[in-house]
Amino acid sequence: MKKLIAGAILLGASSMVFAQPGCGVGSMIWKGQSGVVPHVLGATTNGIASQTVSMTLGLAGCNTNENVQSMAMLIDARGSAVAADISRGEGENLNAMAAALGVTPVDKKAFFELLQNNFSVIFPHQDTATGEAVDAIVALLEQNDALSKYVAA
Repeated sequence: MKKLIAGAILLGASSMVFAQPGCGVGSMIWKGQSGVVPHVLGATTNGIASQTVSMTLGLAGCNTNENVQSMAMLIDARGSAVAADISRGEGENLNAMAAALGVTPVDKKAFFELLQNNFSVIFPHQDTATGEAVDAIVALLEQNDALSKYVAA
Protein backbone atom coordinates (compact mmCIF):
# COMPACT_ATOMS: atom_id res chain seq x y z
CA MET A 1 0.00 0.00 0.00
CA LYS A 2 2.84 2.39 0.83
CA LYS A 3 4.41 1.73 -2.57
CA LEU A 4 1.12 2.51 -4.28
CA ILE A 5 0.78 5.83 -2.44
CA ALA A 6 4.41 6.72 -3.11
CA GLY A 7 3.94 5.89 -6.79
CA ALA A 8 0.85 8.10 -7.01
CA ILE A 9 2.71 10.99 -5.38
CA LEU A 10 5.64 10.62 -7.75
CA LEU A 11 3.34 10.44 -10.76
CA GLY A 12 1.48 13.57 -9.64
CA ALA A 13 4.72 15.43 -8.93
CA SER A 14 6.24 14.45 -12.26
CA SER A 15 3.21 15.73 -14.17
CA MET A 16 3.34 18.99 -12.21
CA VAL A 17 6.96 19.50 -13.22
CA PHE A 18 6.09 19.58 -16.93
CA ALA A 19 2.94 21.67 -16.54
CA GLN A 20 3.21 25.26 -17.63
CA PRO A 21 2.25 27.86 -15.04
CA GLY A 22 0.13 29.62 -17.70
CA CYS A 23 -0.83 33.17 -16.89
CA GLY A 24 -0.91 35.01 -13.60
CA VAL A 25 1.60 36.52 -11.21
CA GLY A 26 3.71 33.34 -11.04
CA SER A 27 4.15 33.11 -14.78
CA MET A 28 5.10 36.80 -14.96
CA ILE A 29 7.72 36.50 -12.23
CA TRP A 30 9.31 33.36 -13.71
CA LYS A 31 8.77 34.24 -17.40
CA GLY A 32 11.56 33.18 -19.76
CA GLN A 33 13.13 30.74 -17.33
CA SER A 34 13.12 27.04 -18.05
CA GLY A 35 13.57 23.98 -15.94
CA VAL A 36 11.83 22.27 -13.10
CA VAL A 37 12.36 24.92 -10.40
CA PRO A 38 10.90 27.93 -12.28
CA HIS A 39 7.89 25.90 -13.43
CA VAL A 40 7.10 24.63 -9.95
CA LEU A 41 7.68 28.07 -8.40
CA GLY A 42 5.54 29.73 -11.08
CA ALA A 43 2.66 27.32 -10.52
CA THR A 44 3.02 27.65 -6.74
CA THR A 45 3.07 31.45 -6.93
CA ASN A 46 -0.04 31.37 -9.11
CA GLY A 47 -1.77 29.22 -6.50
CA ILE A 48 -0.84 31.63 -3.71
CA ALA A 49 -1.59 34.78 -5.74
CA SER A 50 -4.98 33.47 -6.97
CA GLN A 51 -4.59 32.75 -10.65
CA THR A 52 -8.37 32.38 -10.84
CA VAL A 53 -8.85 36.08 -10.06
CA SER A 54 -6.26 37.00 -12.70
CA MET A 55 -8.03 34.84 -15.28
CA THR A 56 -11.48 36.17 -14.41
CA LEU A 57 -10.47 39.83 -14.51
CA GLY A 58 -7.92 39.54 -17.32
CA LEU A 59 -5.02 40.62 -15.07
CA ALA A 60 -1.36 39.58 -14.90
CA GLY A 61 -1.06 38.40 -18.49
CA CYS A 62 -4.27 36.34 -18.53
CA ASN A 63 -6.13 36.64 -21.82
CA THR A 64 -9.87 36.54 -21.27
CA ASN A 65 -10.74 36.19 -24.96
CA GLU A 66 -13.06 33.16 -25.02
CA ASN A 67 -12.14 32.41 -28.64
CA VAL A 68 -8.46 32.14 -27.71
CA GLN A 69 -9.40 29.84 -24.83
CA SER A 70 -11.39 27.66 -27.25
CA MET A 71 -8.42 27.52 -29.61
CA ALA A 72 -6.14 26.56 -26.72
CA MET A 73 -8.45 23.70 -25.72
CA LEU A 74 -8.53 22.52 -29.34
CA ILE A 75 -4.73 22.54 -29.60
CA ASP A 76 -4.44 20.77 -26.26
CA ALA A 77 -6.92 18.07 -27.30
CA ARG A 78 -5.63 17.48 -30.82
CA GLY A 79 -1.90 18.22 -30.33
CA SER A 80 0.16 16.69 -33.10
CA ALA A 81 -2.74 16.70 -35.57
CA VAL A 82 -2.98 20.49 -35.23
CA ALA A 83 0.79 20.80 -35.72
CA ALA A 84 0.61 18.63 -38.83
CA ASP A 85 -2.17 20.76 -40.32
CA ILE A 86 -0.31 23.99 -39.54
CA SER A 87 2.81 22.60 -41.23
CA ARG A 88 0.74 21.83 -44.38
CA GLY A 89 -1.26 25.05 -44.24
CA GLU A 90 -4.56 23.17 -44.52
CA GLY A 91 -6.70 20.55 -42.85
CA GLU A 92 -9.70 20.01 -40.62
CA ASN A 93 -7.81 20.98 -37.44
CA LEU A 94 -6.69 24.26 -38.96
CA ASN A 95 -10.28 24.89 -40.06
CA ALA A 96 -11.44 24.11 -36.51
CA MET A 97 -8.90 26.62 -35.14
CA ALA A 98 -10.15 29.26 -37.55
CA ALA A 99 -13.74 28.52 -36.47
CA ALA A 100 -12.80 28.71 -32.78
CA LEU A 101 -11.28 32.15 -33.33
CA GLY A 102 -14.14 33.30 -35.54
CA VAL A 103 -11.92 33.85 -38.58
CA THR A 104 -14.12 34.85 -41.53
CA PRO A 105 -13.85 33.09 -44.91
CA VAL A 106 -12.24 36.24 -46.34
CA ASP A 107 -9.37 36.01 -43.82
CA LYS A 108 -8.90 32.22 -43.74
CA LYS A 109 -6.21 32.09 -46.42
CA ALA A 110 -4.13 34.77 -44.68
CA PHE A 111 -4.64 32.99 -41.32
CA PHE A 112 -3.52 29.63 -42.73
CA GLU A 113 -0.49 31.17 -44.49
CA LEU A 114 0.58 33.11 -41.40
CA LEU A 115 0.56 29.97 -39.26
CA GLN A 116 2.22 27.80 -41.90
CA ASN A 117 4.97 30.37 -42.57
CA ASN A 118 5.66 30.62 -38.84
CA PHE A 119 5.47 26.93 -37.94
CA SER A 120 8.94 26.98 -36.36
CA VAL A 121 7.95 29.97 -34.22
CA ILE A 122 4.76 28.27 -33.02
CA PHE A 123 6.43 24.90 -32.44
CA PRO A 124 10.12 25.65 -31.78
CA HIS A 125 10.77 22.13 -30.47
CA GLN A 126 9.08 18.75 -30.52
CA ASP A 127 7.83 19.06 -26.93
CA THR A 128 6.29 22.52 -27.27
CA ALA A 129 3.59 22.93 -24.64
CA THR A 130 0.10 24.05 -25.59
CA GLY A 131 0.54 27.33 -23.73
CA GLU A 132 3.71 28.13 -25.66
CA ALA A 133 2.04 27.40 -29.01
CA VAL A 134 -1.04 29.46 -28.13
CA ASP A 135 1.11 32.38 -26.95
CA ALA A 136 3.07 32.28 -30.21
CA ILE A 137 -0.09 32.17 -32.33
CA VAL A 138 -1.66 35.05 -30.40
CA ALA A 139 1.54 37.11 -30.75
CA LEU A 140 1.66 36.47 -34.51
CA LEU A 141 -1.98 37.42 -34.92
CA GLU A 142 -1.58 40.56 -32.78
CA GLN A 143 1.23 41.71 -35.09
CA ASN A 144 -0.90 41.23 -38.20
CA ASP A 145 -3.13 44.23 -39.00
CA ALA A 146 -5.79 42.17 -40.79
CA LEU A 147 -5.90 39.31 -38.25
CA SER A 148 -5.34 41.04 -34.90
CA LYS A 149 -9.10 41.50 -34.43
CA TYR A 150 -9.46 37.77 -33.81
CA VAL A 151 -7.37 37.79 -30.63
CA ALA A 152 -8.38 41.16 -29.16
CA ALA A 153 -9.44 40.68 -25.54
